[in-house]
Amino acid sequence: MLLFIGALAGCNLAPNSAGQISERIGEVANEPSSKELDLGRLTSFGWDRLYLFKAGTTREAICRFLSANRNLCDRVVRYESVPAAHMAILFALDGRLTHIELHALANGEFDVDPGPEGLPRSDCVFRIRHAASTGEASVAHLEPIPVAASGPR
Repeated sequence: MLLFIGALAGCNLAPNSAGQISERIGEVANEPSSKELDLGRLTSFGWDRLYLFKAGTTREAICRFLSANRNLCDRVVRYESVPAAHMAILFALDGRLTHIELHALANGEFDVDPGPEGLPRSDCVFRIRHAASTGEASVAHLEPIPVAASGPR
């Protein structure tokens, strides 16, 4: 469980649109020549853990995870549930939420289940694998690279 910070300046304000980090992920992941995405290089705020919530996850479930009361959480989680074709991405530093936003799967699909413990920042370097979907559009899959295999940072 994370501790909730009442005011988060970096959260996206549009209730059902992808956020700025999601857009940055998409710019890198959907570039055909891109082979790797280091999520730490796409953020300007402090964080040491990443948490992912799939489409359909309710606001109540996210608020419980954040240990936040409904009134505070409603100001940050502005959707009843994570919309289809999206996921919620949460960043935390020292057990405190620092950023939350919706991530459009069209900007890259994370092929990882970090579970309730999340992913440490050091594990947030992803190999980009481009795969054609049934609609002929390329889908970027983001697969974690083991820390030892990705070399020094």
